[in-house]
Amino acid sequence: MSFADGLVSSEIQGLRERILWHPLWRQIEDGTLERERLSLFALQDWWLVREAYRLDALAIAGIADLEIQDLLIRKLTPKVGGYKLLLRFGEAVGLTRADFDAVEPLAGCMALTNYFYWMLAYGTPAEKLAAVSASEDIFVQICVRVAPALVRNYGLTPEQVAFFSAHDMIGEQVTPVDEALLARYDTPEERKRIERAIHLSHEYEIMFYDTILTTMIK
Repeated sequence: MSFADGLVSSEIQGLRERILWHPLWRQIEDGTLERERLSLFALQDWWLVREAYRLDALAIAGIADLEIQDLLIRKLTPKVGGYKLLLRFGEAVGLTRADFDAVEPLAGCMALTNYFYWMLAYGTPAEKLAAVSASEDIFVQICVRVAPALVRNYGLTPEQVAFFSAHDMIGEQVTPVDEALLARYDTPEERKRIERAIHLSHEYEIMFYDTILTTMIK
């Protein structure tokens, strides 16, 4: 069960299914995705992961309630150092640290990143939490399937795909915090804003994965 399962409409559940079974993940599971696209995903996800510390810091700084700040800090702690695991995965699919340092975001990646920053700048506290949490939550579910598929189909080791397998443990620690945070916003108006934030988050997530599949590889 996801923290969002009890919050969203059937329309959003449909979006969640589109993300979970996106062709990007299905091609990894059946071993047909080119290794070059694995590299492209690693680079574009690096852009997002690199921004994550700033996003979490802004979320913490933007909340005046000290109890909520404590919860947000608890949520950040399990994710510390995750970028090192992504670098390890990138190296396993042929990238260098110089490749990561020189990364430029594709349109779908930038759109998702900008959405998170827009929410942090202009959203209500409930919207800020829901927008980022929805994306993190569904990626945890994806990683449960992707990690073993990368080992099975691409000859990678469990250590090389730890960026994905570690998300299961992160989810176990983060999901209860998300539930505790969002439980504080239970008025009809707040729930409406939460649903809208999740809906947009999922649509931008789909756009990001579409970009990985459709971008021409040089």
